[in-house]
Amino acid sequence: MGVGRQDALKLAQAAFELVETDASAAAGLAEDALRLARRQRHIEAEVAALHALSFAQHELGDQRSIRTIRRAVRSGERHGLVRRTALARRRLALDLAARGAITAALRELELAYAALDPHEQARSEVFRVVVLWYAGTRAEPLTGTDIALARLRSRGDAFWEAQLLRNRGGYLLERGETGAAERDLTRARELFAELGATAAASAAEIELARTQLVRGDLPECLARLDAIDTRNVSPRIASEYSLLRAQATAAARLRGEALHALSDAQASKQRLGRDDHGGRLEAIRLRLLAGDAIGARSLALETQRSFASGRRAVHAARAAVLALAASIAAGDMRPSALRSGRRAAKVLTEAGWHDEARRAQLLVARGAVELGSVSVARRELAACSVLLRRGPVADRIEAWHVEALLRLDSGDRAGALRALRTGLGLLEAYRETLGASDLRASASEIGVELAQLGVRIALAGADTSSVLAWADRLRGSALRLPPVTPPDSPELRDRASELRQVSAEIGRAERGKRVTRTLLARQAALEESVRRLSRHAAGGTASVRALPGRRELIAALGDAALVELIELDGALVALTLVDGRLTRHALGSVEPVKDALEWLRFALVRLTRRSQGAAQHAAMSGGARASAEELGERLLAPLADELGSRPLVIVPTGSLHGLPWAMLPPLRGRPVVVAPSAATWSGLQGLQSRDRPRPRSPRSPVVLVAGPRLRHARVELDAVAGFYSGPLMLSGREATVAAVMRALDGATVAHLACHGHFRADSPLFSSLELADGPLNAYELQGLRRPPELIVLSACDLGTSDTRPGDELLGIAAALIGMGARTIIASVVPVPDAGAKRLMTSLHGHLTAGDSPSVALAKAQERVGVRGYGQAGFVCLGTG
Repeated sequence: MGVGRQDALKLAQAAFELVETDASAAAGLAEDALRLARRQRHIEAEVAALHALSFAQHELGDQRSIRTIRRAVRSGERHGLVRRTALARRRLALDLAARGAITAALRELELAYAALDPHEQARSEVFRVVVLWYAGTRAEPLTGTDIALARLRSRGDAFWEAQLLRNRGGYLLERGETGAAERDLTRARELFAELGATAAASAAEIELARTQLVRGDLPECLARLDAIDTRNVSPRIASEYSLLRAQATAAARLRGEALHALSDAQASKQRLGRDDHGGRLEAIRLRLLAGDAIGARSLALETQRSFASGRRAVHAARAAVLALAASIAAGDMRPSALRSGRRAAKVLTEAGWHDEARRAQLLVARGAVELGSVSVARRELAACSVLLRRGPVADRIEAWHVEALLRLDSGDRAGALRALRTGLGLLEAYRETLGASDLRASASEIGVELAQLGVRIALAGADTSSVLAWADRLRGSALRLPPVTPPDSPELRDRASELRQVSAEIGRAERGKRVTRTLLARQAALEESVRRLSRHAAGGTASVRALPGRRELIAALGDAALVELIELDGALVALTLVDGRLTRHALGSVEPVKDALEWLRFALVRLTRRSQGAAQHAAMSGGARASAEELGERLLAPLADELGSRPLVIVPTGSLHGLPWAMLPPLRGRPVVVAPSAATWSGLQGLQSRDRPRPRSPRSPVVLVAGPRLRHARVELDAVAGFYSGPLMLSGREATVAAVMRALDGATVAHLACHGHFRADSPLFSSLELADGPLNAYELQGLRRPPELIVLSACDLGTSDTRPGDELLGIAAALIGMGARTIIASVVPVPDAGAKRLMTSLHGHLTAGDSPSVALAKAQERVGVRGYGQAGFVCLGTG
């Protein structure tokens, strides 16, 4: 009987030790131990089994965990099992804290401490740190942890030492003490790995990834997260993983991915039955990022009340800070919001949450500026002035924004502009650490308000040169960075290859009208993998190209004119640089321009459909002409006297990047180059790229490619080939992705007649259809030396997704960012049959010595205005 009783207790202990590795198996083992203990009437084993079962249920998100551990406490108390009861109380404290019952949790811990020996008291620090972490209060939570760690080490208690280090590291990190946090977390991960506790090691790795996020090293944070196999962790750890991914992608301004990850985290927390303060606060931040300031404020106030009613002062203060941020974003600052923000900053300071407190003080300063309370703003900014020198980049940039607003309020216009330049300089330095083009583009959103304020100040003055400089300061800035080659990862290559195969199979299935649900799911998973792996690339060492001066632009333009469009506060302004003279022009509200462009694009899409009748075709043709005429009147007629008949370099803004400029009556037959920014255009012209000589290529200088399922592609290639001597032609089965990539690298001219697909949902997966599947922008970024001139005889591939700061993402933008000098591509669907005539004429003019923009203008004029699809081609880059 004695042996059997010990077996029940050993079985319960084995179940407890198994929880961190396999919670499901541990729950089954604990239930076996519980049945055996009851059969043998072994009360201590029964309490131990209930404890282990509750632990497993907690990890699995089973709502019964708190009820189970309460049974263990009651049974232990009833039978005088002091030590077992105290151990169960620690477990109960965690469950209570996870549900927001902090006072009750602390009471259970105090009862447990009083009944335990020094060794178990040292172990109890593991629970105490977590409870106080949930509480969001300082209350000297780290007092005693060093003593506890020393005691655990002296006893060789490595697992509990690792747990205490992990929990303390996580809490230090939440308080912004990254160095100390990283030391604790790194040692915890090492100890867990040595002990074979892989799930616990993963939890420590998640916190180490969080450390990198707090430090601003986004690629390293994402790489660490992607290396974690969440299939082998508990639901609790998986939910923490999803929440951190939401925070990281939100910091990168990748809203869709952040919302998806947050949804996963919140669903996990709901299944676990936990009070997810982190997820609730992150949901507010995401609403703010998405532009829903009113909704964010409502949610923040509701969350603040909820935390306050649960006596969770720090988390209530954090919610109050977010409510203040939402009020500022909504343009609805009230004194009550400012008072609430100041109280929140005080609570956070007293609780030792110094980073959060400084962020609150900064927002109070910004809100005070909005209310005209300049003295309050200066006081609060002084209290958090450390953010002008160090801290997260977004906070530092906002601090310089507030500094600029205060200097402007005091009449120091020059000082305000210096502060704005300093803030944008921080953004440039941060963006240089990023290697992925989507991260670079999204980062510009952090500095948009600074650049807009600079433009606003410049427009209020008389110096038009300053307006041009500020308009270009945050416009397509990511494309001015030296290109970074995607990571040389076998895993990335394998995923890209499999994605191509799956995408090709989806195309065949759709054409055969077969079900593609499984294939589409696999495609989505592979795209997500490629997207994530591509973001691991770190930035280069070279700095962003400097902005060109006015003299440099004048010299580069020659007899051409520059037209730069600026959208600010709902109005359009045009800057023209003609014969060295810089002039500004007010073009009125931007909304009628956007409406006309939307109607034009709608009509052009409809005109490419063969199914419509003559009446519909006539109506769409008339609508397209009318919209194009309205756009010409609004955008170019006010500039006509200034521009004359000169060739143009146009720098659009917002949706105007998708305008088929050749359709506008004032531009028919006129050479037009469309550029992301004046700085990008001048850089591609060679003003600042003398350090990038083009090596001689052993391959053909001219590459012609025909993709599949395009009836006139081979005929088009044959016509184009007649203008060149010995071009490399790839068509049919020869036109594979690998063959085309080899041919393009180092070529001078490339012409690709393929089906093109622009992906608005994920622009870097925009692609050209080749023999073995799509060639997307991610893969094109692997070119060491893109062709100087690329003609994309395909639908929509001149189109780019436009991000805040007029950052562009798509195939054409990717090629420009890599250094391709000129790209000719369409921003609308292209009828297959009409492309041959345009392209033949284009290459005829090119080989006759015309520049690409002149050649395209002549070719389009020959096709005529009725060639709507051909009018959609634009000359991007230098022209």
